[in-house]
Amino acid sequence: ALYSMQLLTHIEKLEKFNDQERFNYILQQLVDMDVQFKLQQYEGGTNIIVPAAQSSFVIVSSHFDTVRGTPGANDNASAIAVCLELLRKKKESPILIDFQVIFFDEEEVGLRGSKAYCNEFGIKNCLGLLNMEFVGMGDRFALWPLNFKSKGTVLHSFETAAMKQGIDCFRIDKIVTNSADHKSFLNAGLKNVFTITCISQTDMMVAAEYIQAIKLEASKEVILEIMQKAPIFQHYHQPTDLSDKLSEATLKMTLDTIWDCLLAV
Repeated sequence: ALYSMQLLTHIEKLEKFNDQERFNYILQQLVDMDVQFKLQQYEGGTNIIVPAAQSSFVIVSSHFDTVRGTPGANDNASAIAVCLELLRKKKESPILIDFQVIFFDEEEVGLRGSKAYCNEFGIKNCLGLLNMEFVGMGDRFALWPLNFKSKGTVLHSFETAAMKQGIDCFRIDKIVTNSADHKSFLNAGLKNVFTITCISQTDMMVAAEYIQAIKLEASKEVILEIMQKAPIFQHYHQPTDLSDKLSEATLKMTLDTIWDCLLAV
């Protein structure tokens, strides 16, 4: 039961930290686990890369920077916690599994960290990317930007893993914006790429209303009002994005599904 309380504990610590302290926290966790990592310094920031042992690999990613003035519990300490626990599980069963983990800097200011990664390392050894944004509340997965035509081994493995656990999984064209670190990899030409977000039934209902409002060319104010009915967006980039809104069960659901997906890949 190594993971039972681990995930929220990370977030409770991270939400009190600024970006530099978050960076230091991740490094300290990696050192404590005796996990090898490298730093990619680029103009403006530093990415933390935990390399795969093999020459071709799947990347699992999160970003550690926050919007100024927000605790960033769901955005994106939730994803950091899952990445750290994936690395802990990997450390315990290295024979079973290999993948690369990246903690990106500067996602909130134009995806600079992931762009810098793609510019320096490219995508040629990368089999696919599982990126995470807001994985701390809800009981189902939204995978984006995808549609019914999307295919790929990582996507298929993730959807199969979710189905085996009885978790609903939806392909969504976009969650308001298509902007997250997956975009840098798509732009670099990698096909097998998506972002995982956890959502609820209420979020789904609000999404339908939102799409309808867009079709009817509703005003910006009306659209914003609709968006804020969705639990996932009530605290988005707000001082209220705190760990007390998040669920250990949701975090564990994400961790287990990604783990099973990676095992299958």
